[in-house]
Parts: sequence; structure tokens; C-alpha cells
Amino acid sequence: MEKDEIVIGEILVAAKSLFAKFGLKKTTIEDISIAANKGKSTLYYYFPGKNEIFEAVVKYELETVIRNLRENVSAVHSAKDKLRAFLTIQGINILELRSLYKVLFEDILESRRMLMPLRLKYEQIQIEMITEILSGGVISGEFKNLSAENIKKLSFFMIIAFRGLHYPLSINPAEIQSQEYFDELIDMLIEGIGN
Repeated sequence: MEKDEIVIGEILVAAKSLFAKFGLKKTTIEDISIAANKGKSTLYYYFPGKNEIFEAVVKYELETVIRNLRENVSAVHSAKDKLRAFLTIQGINILELRSLYKVLFEDILESRRMLMPLRLKYEQIQIEMITEILSGGVISGEFKNLSAENIKKLSFFMIIAFRGLHYPLSINPAEIQSQEYFDELIDMLIEGIGN
């Protein structure tokens, strides 16, 4: 790993912790430089400002989620197992990233404009992954015979359904405390489309 990558990684780790704890508005460049043990000039060398650091933190987290999804989906063979792996990792990611999502919702107007292109790209990748899994399940006979149009609609619905869990988790995480919740949801989804 190159020196620049190491420094950027240290900045992002420190910034993520601060953003999750204090939010985007209350976190300053000075806070990040102290937490990362770097001078402010070092931060400005790599990032024009706090918003760009925040965007880089979110981008890194989304890329990590996609990497985890791909690894777990490719590790299993049947379409049902692929869908279960995808949805399970989604649930785990929601639980792990809830503090960052809380920041996003608290600073929604500012962060929405800044992060919308990232979110749309991230969701499109997920929709394509679900579409591929569902198509494979229809071909293998594991899932009901669904048209290409219905597969696309169902893929979109699944991503939107999981997106809908982000807000309640950031407001009242006690309602959904365990992996059991997601396991039950996954079982219901798969049983509903299974043959």
C-alpha cells in the first residue's frame, strides 16, 4: 500500500468515527486532524474540505458493502443461497452502519445533494446483483417462473424495502436489535418466490 493510501485511510477512519458521533455539521476539520494525528495542511492536501472527507467516508463504506455482497454471493451456488447471502449481508450492513446513517438523516438536506450520485450508483449495482440472482433462480427452477420485467420490479422492490429500514434503525435501533429480525424477513421473501 502506498503512503498516500495509508494517510487517506487514517484520515477516513478518524473522520468516520467523528461523523458517526457528532454529525457532519458539528465535526470540524480541526477535529478530524487531531483524531487522525495529522496536520490540517495534510487534510487539505488530500481533500478540499470537510464535505469531501464526508463524501469519501460514505463512498468507502458503500464500496466495502458492495465488496462484501459480491464475496458472499459468489461463495454460494444456488439462487436461494445467493439471495439469502445478499439479504443477510444487507441486514448486517444496516446494523453496522446505523450510526453513519443517523448522521445522513440528521444532515439530510446538505448530505442528500452531495451524496445522491453515490447512492444511486450503489443502489443500481445492488439491483443488478439481485436481478442476476433471481434470473438464475428462475432458470434453475428454484424460483417461480417470473418474466424479465417482474424480475426487474422485484429486484427494485427488495432494494427499496431494505432502504426503508435505514431510517427506523437510525431513529430507534432498539426495535430491530438482532440478526433474527433479518433472518425472518429473508425467509419470508425466499419462501414467497420459491418453487
